[in-house]
Amino acid sequence: MKKSHQKIKSKQRLRFRPGVIFVLGLVFAGAGSSAWQLWKLHVSVEQQLAQLNQEKETLLQQQKSLHEEIAQLNTPSYIEQLAREQLGLVKHGEILISPKN
Repeated sequence: MKKSHQKIKSKQRLRFRPGVIFVLGLVFAGAGSSAWQLWKLHVSVEQQLAQLNQEKETLLQQQKSLHEEIAQLNTPSYIEQLAREQLGLVKHGEILISPKN
């Protein structure tokens, strides 16, 4: 009688109830959904990071060209050229000849 009683108990342990299967399904669905959302977030962050790195490179190149322009603007020969072209200034002994408008 003991053996038959043990076989019945072991068979009962192996039986899954529909409620347990439903709850386990919900848990796996929730875990899968969370994993999918995390993956999508990761992809989005990677794309933003790549875009920002590209923008950073563009801004660094622009900064470099602006520093070069500042260095050029501070040279005496360029200042003299601007004074001649924009202000109409001349050196001592020179005569300014400008076209009529």
